[in-house]
Amino acid sequence: MCMAPTDSRRAPSVLLMTGAGVAVFALAYAWLIVTGNTEVAQSADPGATPASLWAAALPPLAAIVLARLVPARIEVPLPTADLPRPRLRREAWTLVAAAVLMAMIGPLARGELHVIVKVLVLLVLPLAAFRLIRGDGPRARTIIAPVTWLAPLPAVLAWFLLSEVSPLAVPLTQDLPDPLTLAVASLVTLLTAGVLEEVFYRAWLQTRLEVLYGGGPAIMASALLFAFMHSSRIDAGDPLLGMATIVAFQGMFGLMQGYLWARYRNVWMIIFMHVIINLVYVPMLLGRL
Repeated sequence: MCMAPTDSRRAPSVLLMTGAGVAVFALAYAWLIVTGNTEVAQSADPGATPASLWAAALPPLAAIVLARLVPARIEVPLPTADLPRPRLRREAWTLVAAAVLMAMIGPLARGELHVIVKVLVLLVLPLAAFRLIRGDGPRARTIIAPVTWLAPLPAVLAWFLLSEVSPLAVPLTQDLPDPLTLAVASLVTLLTAGVLEEVFYRAWLQTRLEVLYGGGPAIMASALLFAFMHSSRIDAGDPLLGMATIVAFQGMFGLMQGYLWARYRNVWMIIFMHVIINLVYVPMLLGRL
């Protein structure tokens, strides 16, 4: 496994932070069950079919369990592990601030404006910050190593079958635009969600947090910050329900993505999974089979 080694002196704090993250997920699911919201529309699109809590939890958990059972065959050092800790800390907390900013202003931007804001906050701002923080110092070291492809396949296949093919799969019922608009929107989503979000939340943010605080806290933090990027789905009339929903659905997906990234360091695999979950052509094709 490619997680950063944990200093024994900070092991209690790592366990405490990881436990706090687990508690947030447990409380989210408990709140939804207690309030009777066991089926929630995970998509903001009009006409979207509600998904059950089983559909939110079982596919990612199955992928995590299988990933735990199938280790990577190579050990790849973290590309940021050799950077000075003060610089790494500044970069990490700049990324955390960008994630919080995205969660705060995301609901205010709709449509094309939301895409522009996402690119500015999750791409332009981090790249500019990296350059300013680095100054004349070295770039983050790039590790050239074989990418692990076979090891993650059982986890990816289990997730795909459970989330897209099994009875847990949510049917495509929302209204779709004309084919050209749908194609353009799908391409934009592929680039700004499937690619950009995985690069930001996993490759940039989580990797730095792993070096500083350990694997468990980093995975939990990146998953929860990823969940709250979807804060536009929180209804002001019932904010607790909205927060529990995005943690249970988007947060659980982020938890799986973070674990697979820490386990295998294959960014293309997690980008592929993110594209699959957002691409409406997948359920359209499966519905015709």
